[in-house]
Amino acid sequence: MIHHQWIPLASLLLWYPLGVLNWCIAAFEGRMRVALRIHMAGRRGRGHGLFLGLALAVFGVAALCAEASAEDRLVVAVATPEQEPTPDPVELSDPKAEKTARAQRCYAQLGYYKGPITGKVNEATWTAHWYFKNDHGLKRYGDFLSEPVQKKIKELCKDEALQPEPVAVTVPEPAAAQEPEEAREGEQAAEQDQADVGALTAALAPLAEPAIEDEPPPPPTRLDVDCLPEDLVAFLRAAHGDGVRARACYRGCLPSPRGLSQSQLDEIQNRHNVTWCRACVEIEGHLSLEDMARIEDEGNLRLCTVPPRQLPRPKNADGNQVKSFSRIRELYRALPPAPEDAGAIAVIIGNGQYENLPPAHTAANDAGAMYLFLTEHMGLRQDRIIDLRNARRADLERVFGPVPGSDGELARLVRAQPGAKVIVYYSGHGATNSSHSETYVLPVDAEPYREERAGYPMSTLYDNLAALNAEKVLVLLESAYGRDHGSYVLPPNLPETTSTVLPPQPLSTVTVLSATDRGQKALIDTSYDVGLFTRYVVEGLAGRGDLYPVGNGDGVVDSAELHAYTAAMTRLAGRKTFGLLQQPVYSSAATPVLSGSEVETADTN
Repeated sequence: MIHHQWIPLASLLLWYPLGVLNWCIAAFEGRMRVALRIHMAGRRGRGHGLFLGLALAVFGVAALCAEASAEDRLVVAVATPEQEPTPDPVELSDPKAEKTARAQRCYAQLGYYKGPITGKVNEATWTAHWYFKNDHGLKRYGDFLSEPVQKKIKELCKDEALQPEPVAVTVPEPAAAQEPEEAREGEQAAEQDQADVGALTAALAPLAEPAIEDEPPPPPTRLDVDCLPEDLVAFLRAAHGDGVRARACYRGCLPSPRGLSQSQLDEIQNRHNVTWCRACVEIEGHLSLEDMARIEDEGNLRLCTVPPRQLPRPKNADGNQVKSFSRIRELYRALPPAPEDAGAIAVIIGNGQYENLPPAHTAANDAGAMYLFLTEHMGLRQDRIIDLRNARRADLERVFGPVPGSDGELARLVRAQPGAKVIVYYSGHGATNSSHSETYVLPVDAEPYREERAGYPMSTLYDNLAALNAEKVLVLLESAYGRDHGSYVLPPNLPETTSTVLPPQPLSTVTVLSATDRGQKALIDTSYDVGLFTRYVVEGLAGRGDLYPVGNGDGVVDSAELHAYTAAMTRLAGRKTFGLLQQPVYSSAATPVLSGSEVETADTN
């Protein structure tokens, strides 16, 4: 039989090593705080934790000193429910993780977030927060853990997360009056060891994630921008009616070019409706639009790029152009491709290497990117594409016809496929004649300032395309139509001529979208080494043109949505990345559907 005076010391010797060992294991698993609180709570009157064991040791020493003459006297300290305070619930996650999980659940309920509810920050969480804060007047708060954002989340969303059950602390009954036998005492100690280790292991086990509904949150239904320029809002309403819900933005500003006097700045502002930035952090270089937005959001500031004197060239110094333009797949590979369209015909022209003019640096990449997009995503067959690289004037006349009203290879293909849908894409130099009466696309054998002799007139192109027996014709022009074809640009990249590249009157079956007009330079997208216009045409046709605030979410992209999306994003990227203007233009007598599940003229909103 164990003497009653040695009970506290035995408890210390038995439970102290076990407590230290379990505490170290819990600390190794990153759960030090949880393990310590569970041990301190205890499950038996004799105590099974580190600190309770020490307390019992003190009581044992006191008993030995005070009652040396009364060896049979038993001293038992009993804790009753009335005397013991109720323990706090065990914290199984830190407050930051709880707030992160709460934000993820709320963003998922509101349709901004479609990732897992883990309480850990990921890229999808930041993307959802970007949309959320812009929609609810919280633009200045880049962190979703900030108090105003958390307050808005509590207002909008009911947090239905499963809360972990607190670990209950049971107070044992007082010990029996009689002393147990030695064998029974050892058996109880062994059982107690197993019970405590099992309870500690269960308490430290990872909690199951809150149940998530089987139905996934809806896909993104909006763009990174929450408003559009006022003229594009009016354009969409003219095409789709007053049901357009897009909100007009304040006019974007440009950094004032260096070297201009205040009177010159005022003249440009008044004549060309330009607003100069008065308060911004000036930077040099060419950050992408995405990088600029992220820095401005996190820093709660406005950046403006000092405009360059010379346009950048594509970053393909190793000569590997395939690597460059094939990256365009990143813009559409996550979206389902369209089925094969046997009735679609395309002409793709990339004129980059001129014999007598400076090279068009992005033309090869532009044409290659468009070829990949049309064949991989838009359902065009390769044998239905006329692919011209570095085309001469004879090549253009062979495909489109030498004079107005004449036939070419394209017309013969359309006659064999009545009601065909035609896409004409051109990237290369354009030009305007000296009298500003005609615009041209330039073949690679063109000579400078002799457009009338070597250029292919846009008027001839439009006449022959309108005469095709096609259902609809889409013309995409990644070109500039000035008198100078060099890479130098005069900020802020204002129009330099008076002749437009668009048809004099909108054509019934022909839709024209051009990257620039009236001699304005076309800018490059530094992320994909293609023209800005080409990048956003691909994005728009791939589906982003149907997202709010541009589109109406009907599953198709029509010509008005494509132009509004391409123009809005090209203007924004040109202004933020380069500090320059670029103004895409559009002409169409109808609003045909260009991509999606529909094939008829788009309905209004």
